[in-house]
Amino acid sequence: MSQTSVKAVLLLFALIACMRGYSSADEFHYNNFLIGDRASGMGGAYTGVSDDPSGLYYNPAGVVYTTGRNLSASVNAFYTLTKKYDNVIGGNGWERKATSLLPNFFGIVQPIGNFKFGFSYAVPDSIKEDQDQTFTGVPTSLGSTADLYVINFNNEDNTYLIGPSLAYELNSKMSAGMTLYLYHRSGQVIVNQFIHLEAPDNRVEWTNQYIERVERGYKPILGLMYTPVEKLSLGVSLAKTFVYGSSFTSQRTFKDANDPTPTVAVTSTSATRKFPYELRMGAAYFPSSSLLLTVDAVYYTSVHDDVFGNRVSVLNGAVGAEYYFSRNWAMRAGLFTDLANTPELDPARSDQPEKIDLYGVSLGVSHFTRNTSVTLGGSASYGKGKAQIISGSTTMQDAEIFGWTIFLSSSYSY
Repeated sequence: MSQTSVKAVLLLFALIACMRGYSSADEFHYNNFLIGDRASGMGGAYTGVSDDPSGLYYNPAGVVYTTGRNLSASVNAFYTLTKKYDNVIGGNGWERKATSLLPNFFGIVQPIGNFKFGFSYAVPDSIKEDQDQTFTGVPTSLGSTADLYVINFNNEDNTYLIGPSLAYELNSKMSAGMTLYLYHRSGQVIVNQFIHLEAPDNRVEWTNQYIERVERGYKPILGLMYTPVEKLSLGVSLAKTFVYGSSFTSQRTFKDANDPTPTVAVTSTSATRKFPYELRMGAAYFPSSSLLLTVDAVYYTSVHDDVFGNRVSVLNGAVGAEYYFSRNWAMRAGLFTDLANTPELDPARSDQPEKIDLYGVSLGVSHFTRNTSVTLGGSASYGKGKAQIISGSTTMQDAEIFGWTIFLSSSYSY
């Protein structure tokens, strides 16, 4: 096989996916996890309610209206996600799966004089993603064949928020609140690729890459709640994550099919990623003592980031409902969007981040006793879009994502 043909193989079988494509749990969507038991059941449409510990995350002003002392914890949340890319290599598709079991929220609210003090812990983004695939007889554009192609991909990334909140009732119709989260994110990516060119060449190419990333920062959330009439409440909150420390290291070992000597490259940067402003607006309406209807709109501003990639503005929406069958049983349901923050793909360019808009549904059931409640619920989301999984190529792949989550939660008032 000629050197030109070998390089065509190397182009077809990209050494790694675009670095920005797997640099985090999911930087291409903002609504990766619904937080809190009651809020999750209503699709995250909770800014106009927020009257339990999960309100510390959505709109801290709402916790003014909690009764007494309240503790809430999502005991466990199990999620699974499948991401498929069509026609990546020789007509073959790629498939990546992610599963995880984690406690994704804990919160407590305590009255102190005329204030309500809260403390909460949330996991808004987490992933453990794997891909292990082997392909044979893969042709190149020049008619040559690679008779064996193996890829192993692992991506583990977690984001944590933890911190205090304070809320105050300004008057009988309005309250204000603030949450100050400490932000911590850590992750690693491992990519192994092996290519064997068909006889008589019998040459091989392999790549091993390890990427590690740590970010530290803080996320303030400011909220207001307004009740113009008895059965209607309006809420708004503004948040933004600020990163003050970042460490990104990549170590890559590569053996070219034309050179028996492997090369090693180590790169690192302390550049900090930029986040958008996040504006939540919500309304809650109580048609009766047993029925609650909610709606939320969440706007994320655009971001210009030369290092980690630009992000377009996004407007997500959610609607939810809660119905009490009796004093002891309630059901919740919701619809929500999780639109991609990446621009539409340009067919003339390469190495563009994928764009897959997601749409979801949620459901939850709660049982109440005198001071406690237990909630079982879940959500599912699905979407289709476009991706460029091959580095350096303008070829686009059809892509789809399907994921679902089941959570078990309990709360206690004392």
